[in-house]
Amino acid sequence: MYEERVIEKIRGIWKTFDLSLGIPEIDKQHLWLIGILADLEDKLESGTRSELETTFTNALSKTLDYASEHFALEEKLLESIGYTKLGQHRLQHTRFLTALKNRVRKNFEGNFEHAVLELLKNLKKWLFRHILSEDRQYVDLADINITQEVSSLMNERLRSSPHTKEIEDLYAAVVYSTKQTVSKEFNVIGEDNLKLISDLWYRYKLKTGIAIVDIQHLWLLQLLVKTDKLYKQKLKQEIGGEHLSSELKKAIQETIEYIGEHFSTEEAIMHNFRYIGERNHQKQHENFNILINDMIERSEKEELESLAILIQDLKDWLVSHIAIEDKKLFYFFRSRLPEVNEYVRNLNREGKIHIWKEAVMIYKLLVDYEDITKEKTTV
Repeated sequence: MYEERVIEKIRGIWKTFDLSLGIPEIDKQHLWLIGILADLEDKLESGTRSELETTFTNALSKTLDYASEHFALEEKLLESIGYTKLGQHRLQHTRFLTALKNRVRKNFEGNFEHAVLELLKNLKKWLFRHILSEDRQYVDLADINITQEVSSLMNERLRSSPHTKEIEDLYAAVVYSTKQTVSKEFNVIGEDNLKLISDLWYRYKLKTGIAIVDIQHLWLLQLLVKTDKLYKQKLKQEIGGEHLSSELKKAIQETIEYIGEHFSTEEAIMHNFRYIGERNHQKQHENFNILINDMIERSEKEELESLAILIQDLKDWLVSHIAIEDKKLFYFFRSRLPEVNEYVRNLNREGKIHIWKEAVMIYKLLVDYEDITKEKTTV
């Protein structure tokens, strides 16, 4: 069974992102995948480089078992309920399994840290894109059409798995246990906020692939989500008017200040590495600053209806800008990402930028595992 800290991480992911489909047999296997992912991350962070080959080999073997067992069970269910998108769903399963098998054959030349990180990225992408999106599409149909015979067949398949005990124990620890503690990142950021941030991040495919840019974008989304929630509370007067006005103004100010810091970081990177679209990108930032100035005016006047429109405009602009303009940065910098990361570390050491611990926490939880604020060491 997993360490308690890993169980708390698994429980946090399961609850925060509302991953239950209400089909116990499927939910148990989805939890199994989250368990593989969370345990692999824990071993990456707490183990030594010399242990990484064993860590990677064991995790990849279990992931292959998960994929073959889960896909067979899920496809049987979808076939039995007459799911019209079964062919498309099966194709996604085949592609994921093929990618895993290719990974088995790949020569990592002793760099098992890179192998672990790549496996984690793929598992996380599958978790958030496939389970949260594709699998939810068949839930209503399954709820109506699943029969006792199919349910019994799925249970029989689960019991025949060599991993049955691990799967059942994990499900009991996460779903049925009276202890429902989650790990710190979920409490620090707030479960509701993380769900909203991840919905925006994965729905609009906002990852650029440049660590510092993604970290700052996620933190901006967090600030906008927080501001939006405070506005809605203010509208309902769920908290005393004066206090909430103060909190809302503070959240707006934090958002505005961080937008400025983010633009400065992006522009410093573009200038240092002579990005060919630097001037056009700066103009985009200048246009955004017009919205920011409008936001300051309206927040000071407390025009709540106008402020709601402006918050939505800011969110829409930011999502659009990231999805189109900022992704162009990756294609320019992709061959020089280590240099960019080192440049960012220097900026951080010199105090020219600030990388909030909580921002890195969101990044590691939702996107990646590289902490660009730390020096690389070997063991």
